Amino acid sequence: MRVFKKLRAYSMFLIVLLFVLFACGSCASTGKTAAREAAAKSTDATTSLGGTSIAIAIPKRTTRTYFSRIDSAIMEAAENGSPESIRLAVSLLRKPELNYTETEKVLLSLLADVMRIAWPSERVEWDTPTVTEETPYLGAIDSVRKGIYDLSTGNVDFFTLVLPSLVVINDSTVSSYAVPAEQALLAGRSIRPQSTLANYLLGLLYQKTDRAEEALAYFVQAVQSSPATLETSFAHASCLKALNRMSEAFTIADALHSRYPNNIRVLKLCAETSFALNNFSAAEEYVARVLQQTPNDLEYVLFRARILAEKGDYIRAVSLLDVYSRQDTTSRDYLLLRAHVQNDWSKNVNAAVATIENALARYPNDIEVLLFAARLSSATGAPLAGKTSEEFAQAVLAIDAENNEARRYEIEGMMQNGSWESAYTSSKALMRQSNSSIDIFTHIRICLETKRNDEAWNLIAPLYAASPDDEDVLQSYVLVLVRTGRTAQARSLINAQLGQANSYMKSFFYYQRSFLVATQEESLADLRSSLIANPRNSDALFRLYEIYYARSDYRRAQYYLRQVVALNPNNTAMRRRNDELSELIK
Repeated sequence: MRVFKKLRAYSMFLIVLLFVLFACGSCASTGKTAAREAAAKSTDATTSLGGTSIAIAIPKRTTRTYFSRIDSAIMEAAENGSPESIRLAVSLLRKPELNYTETEKVLLSLLADVMRIAWPSERVEWDTPTVTEETPYLGAIDSVRKGIYDLSTGNVDFFTLVLPSLVVINDSTVSSYAVPAEQALLAGRSIRPQSTLANYLLGLLYQKTDRAEEALAYFVQAVQSSPATLETSFAHASCLKALNRMSEAFTIADALHSRYPNNIRVLKLCAETSFALNNFSAAEEYVARVLQQTPNDLEYVLFRARILAEKGDYIRAVSLLDVYSRQDTTSRDYLLLRAHVQNDWSKNVNAAVATIENALARYPNDIEVLLFAARLSSATGAPLAGKTSEEFAQAVLAIDAENNEARRYEIEGMMQNGSWESAYTSSKALMRQSNSSIDIFTHIRICLETKRNDEAWNLIAPLYAASPDDEDVLQSYVLVLVRTGRTAQARSLINAQLGQANSYMKSFFYYQRSFLVATQEESLADLRSSLIANPRNSDALFRLYEIYYARSDYRRAQYYLRQVVALNPNNTAMRRRNDELSELIK
């Protein structure tokens, strides 16, 4: 009986023990499941771009990864990714006996590849041990060398997130993988916010997707964390140049030039920013140094010709254009520059028209080509390739509604055609966008032609009060006085100014006074005085033509009209008047 009781007690003990073990196992299983779910939630980072969302796993720093056994200080330096920090990581990792683990071999090889791809101006100064193990890290590097963005790295740590984007450096078109690359890089930055490599790659990605303002912020961070690196400073300056912040871009480029005097990319950046700042002598010097190293660089042969043309050295510019034309006569830049030289230096308008018509046929929607066509058409007063200057300007405005130069050509065309009301509407729109005094003077003239005398007066009066000695303001002020019937005030001002005026202004004053005198003979006397002061005053010449034409004194009228034509040989309207007058005389 006693034995039976002992057995029953022992059985009860076993049952209780089994129940406790089962309960503990169930709790542990539930805890692990909950922990896994929480970890999954905590490591999911979703970023959105253009309506597309991609979940990128951002691993916690406590998660064991491939490089977990390597010291955290080494990994921090490695993940910064700048040339300095890569060298620090290698020096901390280096072992005298070269007895590396496979993981250490992978990291050394990986850092050497990052240095070669991201920072080609730097040298790899350590021996890279042979790696036998296949990993997503070196697989991503192989894909980069082939120009492929690797989507199979697994996104488990900083390097698997960032390495695939090394392809951005040498790829001009990144649109096919821009979204996953952006989100992976942002996830990498969340792990290592100060990483030079991640910030630099993100800046390049944004720059190549036309998001220069966003790119600039990341380039600034990359430069701050690695100020001595050529590539980060160059990218920063290039981004400023793209944003038209030329002075800041040149300052950085010039500093780089002092450190890398023979670097072609730096020389080109210095040349382009100098040119944009109208420092043509400096630009020519930089371009000459580029061509010393790469004499067959056609783009820079043409660039030097453009600089020389801007400096007024047309003979050397034409010589370089001839050199360029032996290999290419269809380039847009070549055709534009050739037309400029033909029009501005050779004064061969027919040749310039033929050249720009060739450009229009090849580049019908190019803004610069359209603007130069508008300029030529406006100067000649004749259509070009079947279109007027106004039509060319409107074609530009259809592409770029804020283009003020196009708006000015449109207004000129309307004024030439006598479409003053349309000119007024366009000029009013231009005035809202531009603070240029030239645009104000043009608008004043349009107001006078459309009988908006009060508006003209309200525009010029404050300008004259502020700058009475400015010649352009003074001319416009006198014109408004004359055209709005303020005769006594105009005559008084003109007579007061005549004694101290230079020959150009004296000619203008006599011309305006010819409208204020009582008789035609007095008017003729003032017009002759105007021509004595400035024989090239085409306004005075044309008014003399009009007076003698009205008197039917056609030969004397033609004498003055021929001088107008000589001063404006491209003005087809004046040439047509002269031809008609010649027929009338016959």
